[in-house]
Amino acid sequence: MKITQKLRFSLIGKFLKNEITEERTYLVLTIIAGIVGALIAVSIEHLVEMLRHLLHTDGTFTWKSFVFGGIAVFISGWITTRLYPWTAGSSVPSVRIALAVFHGKIDLKNTIAKYVTTILSLGAGISLGPEGPIVSIASGAGSFLGTFFSMSKKRVKALVAVGSAGGIAAAFNTPITAVVFTLEEVVGDLNAKILGSIVIAAVVASITAQMITGNSPLFSQLHYKLDDPKELIFYLGIGLIAAVVGPLWMKTVIKLREFNKTKMKNHKLTFMMIAFVLVGLMSQIHPGVIGSGHGTIENTLLSLILDPKVLGTLFILKFVSSAICYSSGISGGLFLPTLLMGATLGSFVGAVSSEFFQNANISAGAYALVGMGAFFAAVIRAPFTSIIMVFELTRDYNIILPLMIASIVAFVLSSRIEKESIYELIAEQDGIHLPTREDHETLEQMVVEDAMVTDLITYNANLQIKEAYQMNRGSLISGFPILRNGRVIGMVSRSDINTEMAKGNGEKTVEQICEKKVIKIYPDQSLLVAFHRLKRFQISRLPVVSRLDDKHLIGIITAQDIIKNFGYQIKEEEKKIDDNLDTMEPPVNPV
Repeated sequence: MKITQKLRFSLIGKFLKNEITEERTYLVLTIIAGIVGALIAVSIEHLVEMLRHLLHTDGTFTWKSFVFGGIAVFISGWITTRLYPWTAGSSVPSVRIALAVFHGKIDLKNTIAKYVTTILSLGAGISLGPEGPIVSIASGAGSFLGTFFSMSKKRVKALVAVGSAGGIAAAFNTPITAVVFTLEEVVGDLNAKILGSIVIAAVVASITAQMITGNSPLFSQLHYKLDDPKELIFYLGIGLIAAVVGPLWMKTVIKLREFNKTKMKNHKLTFMMIAFVLVGLMSQIHPGVIGSGHGTIENTLLSLILDPKVLGTLFILKFVSSAICYSSGISGGLFLPTLLMGATLGSFVGAVSSEFFQNANISAGAYALVGMGAFFAAVIRAPFTSIIMVFELTRDYNIILPLMIASIVAFVLSSRIEKESIYELIAEQDGIHLPTREDHETLEQMVVEDAMVTDLITYNANLQIKEAYQMNRGSLISGFPILRNGRVIGMVSRSDINTEMAKGNGEKTVEQICEKKVIKIYPDQSLLVAFHRLKRFQISRLPVVSRLDDKHLIGIITAQDIIKNFGYQIKEEEKKIDDNLDTMEPPVNPV
């Protein structure tokens, strides 16, 4: 009897699941996901390069570029608008939705469709990059591996993040950046427990990509340095400008998406074609507007573009073209376009500064490098990723201080102008509420000390069960700390006391029946940790002990205490808001 390929795979999956255990299976799948992520990244980059050459979209557009590239965009757009809406844009928000809502499950058909639409649209020369789609496709591959081998929901979600790390590590040849971006932007938690798996996948993907393409950074190695501390003023200026221009670009995208959703509701494919034609027309002014802009970024980093007029023109062209392309829903990402806008912006500041401070040793390339990180932080809202990514891309440590200053300034100030990242804004516009860093902020900021009860009922270790039973009658308290010489030695529950009394063991001491292995918590730990510990160990209360002496009892905390205190904090916040509203002056012409 002939065994089908699907049956063979299912048998292999069953073997891995039952014979090797899920933990080992997960480790194997983590390595596989890293390799697959690298293959996806490398194949997309090579196929896009080949297609751009075939379609004549690798330079200033000609009539052939418009015809052949237009056909590619039409096919890609038709797949997106008619068959697989998940393939629109970078799909990074869709990955986050899959993690938050669907337990990490991503349809394999969507993943394959995203692969095809990305190659076609980027091959046509649109003003977007491959990195975002690579993240989403690699995440889809990780999800498929997890579901195919019947992993738990927790493991499937982890493999989505693992796939994301593998894809970005291979795309940029930056394993550290891949780890930080996945934790910061995809998972949304820099302290995630899946850090080890993400690191493994990133390293495996990076090594695989290097074996295929060679060991070299995405950009040429640079050797800039801070010659004069006064230059920090100029670098700070880059951060300030990026903090304003970044949100402006985001608002432009949102406005264009609103126009596309309302005015072009039944003609979204037409809007994609208009975006493609506009990119082709803009390429007549400067070919750097085409594609992700990798070559143009390198030219700015190497100070090969120094004319402020050229830099300003290139920035405006990329600003407009990337906003139109991304808002249209064409399959493509924001990473390299964002870096290009930042590079031209930073180089422009450097070129202008050199005109005013001719005695200063100013390198426009160094300013371009800092501008990349600052603009990325202002738009993507991942400051740690922006700093580490620019460092890994160029492998130039000497400029790290200005880079950190500009990126943090851009991140903090842009957050004041526009609170959410571009991904979150787009999701909100589509009626989807992605998990944000503030979701757990209240519980994380509130500590056990704020909610614990200090008026305690404790039992001496020598207390007899019948005495405890009498003391416990009518009480709603379900558990009691057992002390000897004022120090905690265990916990006893009311049900255990009642059970022993029913057995006629009232002469025993509470020490004989108490649980000696006490699950404790410290007063400075967050309420989120307390909730997790109560759920994990299926207990009703936690003894709060001192960090200086974990036998010294200072309080008790229960789930009810946490909820009660949490509600109090919410009321306090609402009261503050009401007070602020009361003190505000009424409008001049109230409606």
